[in-house]
Amino acid sequence: MKKIVVRGLAGIAAVALTVFAADYTVLRYRMLRNLAPYDTVTVRYYYQVQEKGNRTEYAFASAEPVTCVNSLFPHQGLPPCWYARRHVERPIKI
Repeated sequence: MKKIVVRGLAGIAAVALTVFAADYTVLRYRMLRNLAPYDTVTVRYYYQVQEKGNRTEYAFASAEPVTCVNSLFPHQGLPPCWYARRHVERPIKI
């Protein structure tokens, strides 16, 4: 039973590593050929201020463009665009 679990986990790790490596290879190819490897998403930040009586006040800040990478996983310290487009409002808790 232990061998089956270990082999299953090793197989899952190998598949995950292969998918990540393929994603990175496609990104590097897009960078070399200049095929839109990066994109920008406008993100709105807002301040979330906790007040007395369990109340919360919201104050919106200005919108800023955020650079993202067109891939499945985050690379080079940038979030993937599919994730950044789904999270266009980000709170700053005070």
